Amino acid sequence: MGRFYLTLLLSVLFLFKSATVNAQEKPLWYDGYYDETSISYLKVLVGTSNGSYDNAHENAIKQLFKDNVLDSDVEIKMYGDMFDIKSNNNVRIKARVIAEYREMIAYEYICHILVQVVKDPSYDFDKVTISDDYPFSARVFLPGMAQMHKGQSAKGIGFIAGEIVFVGSSIMTHSMIKSNVNKASSTHNTSLKYKYLRNANICQTVRNVSIASAAALYLWNVIDGIAAKGKETVHLGQNGVSVSPYADFNSTGIALNFKF
Repeated sequence: MGRFYLTLLLSVLFLFKSATVNAQEKPLWYDGYYDETSISYLKVLVGTSNGSYDNAHENAIKQLFKDNVLDSDVEIKMYGDMFDIKSNNNVRIKARVIAEYREMIAYEYICHILVQVVKDPSYDFDKVTISDDYPFSARVFLPGMAQMHKGQSAKGIGFIAGEIVFVGSSIMTHSMIKSNVNKASSTHNTSLKYKYLRNANICQTVRNVSIASAAALYLWNVIDGIAAKGKETVHLGQNGVSVSPYADFNSTGIALNFKF
């Protein structure tokens, strides 16, 4: 029985190791992303090339004016990551590159670009932030929920599975302790009594280890849920609501701040 639960413990630890050691993750917006405010919008462009990543990058940018400009006579001006596209029918597109993801599949260069486009060329760009930091959430107190919220499904499932294993083990072995003690009390056979009491002691050890493991895993879950980074999230615009305490010479209270 001891070997069985040792195997379970090692399996849980292996699951966590596999979940936390990952290859380069694709960005959140890889499969397509769209968000907008009254000023600008974000979208994903994909360009391919058999020559180089730079050509794939250029083809991705060309995809933007192909989607918006009817004719092919266009002028593209680059300013670092920002570019203007003008056509001969007075269509102008003002945009900038926010993030880029490159990959190669079957000798083909592929460039995924997250771009921000202003709805009027006279507008300034909205603020865009890409972050893997997440604010504190009560999800940390439920095993695996904070990790799944951050996009770390494998790790979240690992925490849930681990708690189920250890809590289930402690409940089952506690029941087995009672069963073996009752059997030892109901027999006058010395060898059987010794066998039942030995089994009860083994079950007690496994139960205690399971309880300690469940508690340690839960603590790990809370710490990881608070401190660990998650998948990147994209935030467009500065609009929002914040709540903060304030104090002055006349009063104290809570301020509700709106950003526009």
